[in-house]
Amino acid sequence: MNPFYTKPKPETMQKNRESYAKLYKEEIKWFKDNLQTVTETKNKFMIDMYSILVSGSRRITPKMGDAIKNSIQKCKNNPRFNPELQTEAEAKLQPILEKIAIVERLAESKNDKAVPFIQNVKEYVKNNYRVTKKQMDALNKVYKRCGEDLFNKKENE
Repeated sequence: MNPFYTKPKPETMQKNRESYAKLYKEEIKWFKDNLQTVTETKNKFMIDMYSILVSGSRRITPKMGDAIKNSIQKCKNNPRFNPELQTEAEAKLQPILEKIAIVERLAESKNDKAVPFIQNVKEYVKNNYRVTKKQMDALNKVYKRCGEDLFNKKENE
């Protein structure tokens, strides 16, 4: 903490709260509606901005106001915050999740060491509504490692 910092007076904080309630009415409403999701995603910036808007503990500069509005706009385009986009994203990810489940079953049947990794990837995809290229490459490696053994045994018999 800065030794030269002076805490704002209660009157100043009250004035800030009243002005923020007028200026950032829609933003505060959005925060109240999505507060649970914001805290779950651990978005520190959004949490701090909400606490400033509600408490009036400091002045919001025009740059901060723009940053708040831009962050909220980004969140509105994120499936975690938007139920309509969430259903679309789940529909797109359903085939990927099915493939991950197939790889997981193969790895479990082979007692492969990659089972916890596959479960982590599955959780990541469910939570973030996307899968990275590196994750897909790693899943393909596991599939090849577990899948080739099955074919080789059939050929040998």
